[in-house]
Amino acid sequence: MKRLSLYRFLTWFVTAFVVVLTSSLTTPGLAYAADASAPERIISGSGVSGISTQVRQLAEVQLSELSEREKRDRLRQLLPWSPAELQASFTRLLESFTDEEIVRSLEIIDDSLMARGRLMEDVALQEQGTPEYERYMQRLATYPPAVSRVQRLERLVSATRMAEWLIRAQASVSGVLELELTQGYEADTRDSVLDFMLYAYRRVSNAEIDALIRLWSDPVMQRWLTEAFAALPGPARPELAEPDLI
Repeated sequence: MKRLSLYRFLTWFVTAFVVVLTSSLTTPGLAYAADASAPERIISGSGVSGISTQVRQLAEVQLSELSEREKRDRLRQLLPWSPAELQASFTRLLESFTDEEIVRSLEIIDDSLMARGRLMEDVALQEQGTPEYERYMQRLATYPPAVSRVQRLERLVSATRMAEWLIRAQASVSGVLELELTQGYEADTRDSVLDFMLYAYRRVSNAEIDALIRLWSDPVMQRWLTEAFAALPGPARPELAEPDLI
């Protein structure tokens, strides 16, 4: 089975949280009962849905050298990470949210600064591995930013729960996909996410980062992220499923 470096693994999984809004969410005060698209908009707009795609892509690489039967057996164990399973799980969670909480969630996701942040993360993701990106990483190691700047980005990472989601995903699928997670991989993951965010937001003012932190730290958004995280699958287990469901 192919070995996958931690760097490539993190690159794939960071993608899950770089979701650029492709539709305008500009209808104010729209109650959940009157907007059937609200759950999908919140799930996709908050970036949580992309992790299923990344698990599938990672599985395709890791399992490519196995026989069809072996691949089928492994994919069965990843059924809980399938788009349909996660979408259904997240949608059920949102049924417990009040109309006011749904409206507030949509207002946050629709905020222009949130959309701009996702765009900057998307651009940074595309630039990973380029000379500019590598030079910036070298400068980070040689000339670290001001402590206050690093702490701001740490608060943003903490508010988005990005690193925690990546750590959870790695632990959950590593057994099935035979990923080698070295001792201390959690710290490596947090460092990689922080470095990525320092690059993505390198031209963003402290005031704007503080505003983003406030948006992600809104009680409704934090409730959503906390409950969605708790609903993520644990270590992959055997299930009866067809491979193309993953």
